[in-house]
Amino acid sequence: MTLERLRLVAITNRHLCRGPLEDSVAQVIEGGATTVMLREKDLSPRDLYHLALRIRPVCESRDALFIVNHSLEVALAAGANGAHLGVASIPPPVARGMAPSPFLLGFSAHDLDELNAVESAGFDYCTMSPVFYPTSKEFTSPPLGIEGLARMTAATELPVVALGGITTENAGVCIENGAAGVSAIGTLFGSESPYHAARQMARAVAL
Repeated sequence: MTLERLRLVAITNRHLCRGPLEDSVAQVIEGGATTVMLREKDLSPRDLYHLALRIRPVCESRDALFIVNHSLEVALAAGANGAHLGVASIPPPVARGMAPSPFLLGFSAHDLDELNAVESAGFDYCTMSPVFYPTSKEFTSPPLGIEGLARMTAATELPVVALGGITTENAGVCIENGAAGVSAIGTLFGSESPYHAARQMARAVAL
């Protein structure tokens, strides 16, 4: 896995889309997104699986990585490139033991303790959040800010993807402060034109 594949991660929210999720996914990839993370937490595993089967070929045909959020089971069953887990998922060491190579495993970290746990469990990358005040969801913890992000990226050899309030205006500074990539939900899928939103953000992170 090269760092470029994590440079711009588009995290889905079908409720924000102005049309079918497949169309928005195609647009963000064509605009410059290098990875798509299917994150639809209100769906049952069965429904998430069937949605993943529809999204995967959209990503494959456009050479984007396809990752399923939260459910390792669904990610494996749907033939995704990886799974992104969190504190409510199965323990990181167990997940690593279940995942085949070169299947990617990511984890959601919010502080240094979680970051250290992710690295010791042999994960491939992590998201660090919230960097800024999120635009599409609520966080109970205060934002890290750029200085906090820089401290976290300096404390690990893992690729860190910045998450939370990422826009075209602040995406570039995240890369400048050690992030391997940035991720966005509302900025991309809540846009009237996911293609143009992704294109602007790709330019901001020099893709």
